[in-house]
Amino acid sequence: MPIISISQSSYSGSQELAEALQKRLGFKVVRLQDALEAAKRYGISEQDMFRGLDMPANFFERFTRRKERYILAMQAALGKLMGDGSGIYCGLAGQFIFQGLCGVFKVRLVAPMDYRVQATMQNLRLSQEDAVQFINDADQRRSKWGQQMFGVDLNNPDLYDLVVNLEHMSLDTAADMITGIIKRTDFPEDCQRQFQDFALEKRVRAALRFNSPFISEGIEISVRDGAITLSGGRSFEEDRADIIDFVSRIKGVEKVITPTGDVVSVDSLLDIDTGLSTRDTTARDVMLPPDSYPHCRLSCTIRDAIVALSASAVKLEDGHMMLPRYVLVLEDDGDELRGIVSRRELLKGLIPHFQEDKKTADHIRKLVPFGGQTPSDLLIRWTSLFTPAALEASTRSIASIMVPIRGTVQVGDSLSTVISMMLHHRVDLVPVLDGQRVAGVVLMTNIFDIVAQYVMEHGGAAHGKRP
Repeated sequence: MPIISISQSSYSGSQELAEALQKRLGFKVVRLQDALEAAKRYGISEQDMFRGLDMPANFFERFTRRKERYILAMQAALGKLMGDGSGIYCGLAGQFIFQGLCGVFKVRLVAPMDYRVQATMQNLRLSQEDAVQFINDADQRRSKWGQQMFGVDLNNPDLYDLVVNLEHMSLDTAADMITGIIKRTDFPEDCQRQFQDFALEKRVRAALRFNSPFISEGIEISVRDGAITLSGGRSFEEDRADIIDFVSRIKGVEKVITPTGDVVSVDSLLDIDTGLSTRDTTARDVMLPPDSYPHCRLSCTIRDAIVALSASAVKLEDGHMMLPRYVLVLEDDGDELRGIVSRRELLKGLIPHFQEDKKTADHIRKLVPFGGQTPSDLLIRWTSLFTPAALEASTRSIASIMVPIRGTVQVGDSLSTVISMMLHHRVDLVPVLDGQRVAGVVLMTNIFDIVAQYVMEHGGAAHGKRP
């Protein structure tokens, strides 16, 4: 069975078309929100996807490698959601995410402006004027996104197998036409196996890239019938045994092979995609590598740190948009960790006089002990963050606002040590060191997600056993 990918301009009816096709074909519908939900573990959200569009493309791509990370995370997420190689995906970038696979039918849906305006007014409860503005802004942003992410015009019909225009055709007619094409098309027999190998390869790549301490760029991966072949250069050879062990624990991997003859058949699987087991594992198993988390050198400025934080997207961000909250500060000529800066410190750094008048703050606190305006409200003006003085303050050294690290662990320390460090010091980020070198960071959300998954998966059954 094939995958149908539906692309559209905003509010052109892709959701309705997907539902109509589902009734006719029985395929599972996967929406963008479903894919983003599954990709949270890799740091992808709709807000994050569009962050940085106003930056020059070359800087933005060099700084975050957003294109590569986004495509890989979405491929891994959608591969898992469409495990049998069939389904209907209505969301961004389907024509690129499944590129090169047989059994993928790519549809572009367009609709007249009146149709889109009415849909926007109804769904968002906007006036006609606001709906038109919303659509124009959305179209411009999608076009910019397509150019920056893939270097193409998303409206180019050459990207699709079929372009459907609803100006003189109903959604039901369009659904009937696509259903007829799908039922009459002879897709190659090995398409399902090809998709399963594709999905497994992307999940392995994503696990190595986002969830492991290894340098994934140096690891070459190929998949055939569930068997993973691994090879690489010096970095791979140095960690060969650990990499093989890590990959063999990913759900769906049946065998791991290397060019030198290492063959590992997998009997029991640990689903690294969704979390770790309840064994007392080590910080190395859950940490993010330092190049996946925003950082700067001791000589960088407050502005440099703001750019690093704003341009980054890593696994596990706020409830659940997955954006980083801290910047690590490293020694100028090495990997020694010198301090850490949060969003709070960065904002304070833009207001040099923030802590200069302690007496005034104490006096106000006595006058207004409860409720009402706080000393901070009275001492800080919102507009002061958008002044030449704030811009001048942003050129100060990051060392002027960074705070010392309150606790670290070593790569071999157990998660018992990690969680104890977090709770004792009341921090939600713990740097992981290999000697004095920063090897990665563990976020509280990593730890919480592991425990939360266990509770959600097993708590109901345990509750059901109670009298």
